[in-house]
Amino acid sequence: MLAWAGISFGEEETYKLGKSIKRLAVMSGADGVRFGGKIYGTKSDYWIAIGTLKESEEKPAAESEARGEGVNMIVFWVTDNLLNDWTQLPDCKPEYIDQARKIKHVLSGDLNGTVDSNPTFSGKERHLLRATLARIFSATAIVPKGLYEIAEEEEGKLPEMKFAEEAPPLGTEELKSLEAWSNVYPIILKCGRTTHLKPSGMDEESADARLAELMEEDKTEERFRDINAHEKIPGMESAWVSKITGDPQPYNKQAGEGTQSYAVNVIKSLRWPGSTTVAKSGKFCTVYVGWGLKKGESSYQPIEPPEVQADPSD
Repeated sequence: MLAWAGISFGEEETYKLGKSIKRLAVMSGADGVRFGGKIYGTKSDYWIAIGTLKESEEKPAAESEARGEGVNMIVFWVTDNLLNDWTQLPDCKPEYIDQARKIKHVLSGDLNGTVDSNPTFSGKERHLLRATLARIFSATAIVPKGLYEIAEEEEGKLPEMKFAEEAPPLGTEELKSLEAWSNVYPIILKCGRTTHLKPSGMDEESADARLAELMEEDKTEERFRDINAHEKIPGMESAWVSKITGDPQPYNKQAGEGTQSYAVNVIKSLRWPGSTTVAKSGKFCTVYVGWGLKKGESSYQPIEPPEVQADPSD
């Protein structure tokens, strides 16, 4: 499906990629590990894998969302060589999301490298990469609308996503329309989280009032929001483009009644160039292959020069 969408790394790299991700799934103990894409760098590129881990290796910061929640709902692993081990990226902090939104920076491929930017970025390149991936997949990971729903809340547990009792049509023609697709992850608010944090250091009544103000000033949106309702790209009709590739001819099903098509639906994001979703015969996935740059972000952000050194003594 990805090859029909124009994404191919060659037979050898694809074979190594499959073997490497299977090894990662065994070594990490994560659930649902899959290929997430590739981000280009000036020195080396990052291969990306996605999965879920229930327990966190470190205690989350007070303002950060816990593992399995919000921007830390999924875990990312990266490597610059498919024959090497994968490196798990740290959980994302709100400050890194906020700072990443203010800069436009091309990654180098060194996780421990510094980020020279204006305004400054307080973390290393691994933190910027993690914040960028959170922004990309929050905005561009999509699924057929109506496929999932939120399960009933249980006391002491966060509401989980589950398959809807009645699946929507997943045919090629039905998925051609942008109205047939919806986001799968919650939006990231201006505060760098998917939910507002209750203010501390205040009495209960004042804290509740302030929380209500924050929720009104920075509103969230429906979890499975329609991608056709996204803000349009200036000068374009939408923030997405949809097309069908391959053979659109319907064929009789080998088992059962009706017909099916072997064509591939391709939906691409114009806001995050490089994000592509493919679907065929009820199977679909979203990957990102690009530079990790959002369309429309300011590109003129000169770095401050170093301090002028004092003249040497005579």
